[in-house]
Amino acid sequence: MIGKLLSSAVKLYLRSQVEGIEDLQVKIEGKSKQILQGYIPQVSLSCDRVVYQGLHLSRVQLKGTNIAVNLPEVLKHKPLKLLEAVFVELQLSLDAGNLQASLDSTLLQSGLSDLWDLITQDHLDSQKLNKLRVAWQTVAIANNQLNFAGSYQNALGESKELALSTGIDLTDAHTLCLSSLNITNDLHSGKLERQLEIDLGTDVTLEELTIKSEQIFCLGKIKINN
Repeated sequence: MIGKLLSSAVKLYLRSQVEGIEDLQVKIEGKSKQILQGYIPQVSLSCDRVVYQGLHLSRVQLKGTNIAVNLPEVLKHKPLKLLEAVFVELQLSLDAGNLQASLDSTLLQSGLSDLWDLITQDHLDSQKLNKLRVAWQTVAIANNQLNFAGSYQNALGESKELALSTGIDLTDAHTLCLSSLNITNDLHSGKLERQLEIDLGTDVTLEELTIKSEQIFCLGKIKINN
């Protein structure tokens, strides 16, 4: 009974935190006595067509185990919080339409700006390329590759187009590898002869990253700190 009540409360909370969500399922497993004492053996969550801060996802599945929360304090009207950090198993997928819709989000545009700075910082043309502030407008998914297109203003105030394509894979569980980088615009055209590794940190562990058939699938774990 307590597990079902808490599951309903979690559903209400999650719906309040997103712009859109469908088929939300939450299952909290454990004995009532355990849960009331703040120990939750397992929480499972799944949902479809999620929109969070402008990011669109096709499907999300999460599972956390051995979770310690301050539920006794919550019953006294205190905010809910984790008492210990927990690694959560994560599966998520998105398609080309999701990624295109997410381009309007501040989070993704900021991430792409950071990525652009990393790509251009060591290149021979970096003095020209890394000064460009690109507004990314379209993205397409191919087999193990992402293709972006955007525009920028040159020194004369003219709008110019730019294309970026990159292969993407895992170097290891904590590191993304970008390869076969290509930039095409009026300042440069051609392949950058290097790979770029992005450290995700120890709070993220990726077991699988698949990009094909206009879909991205990700399987791994993420640490949620208390």
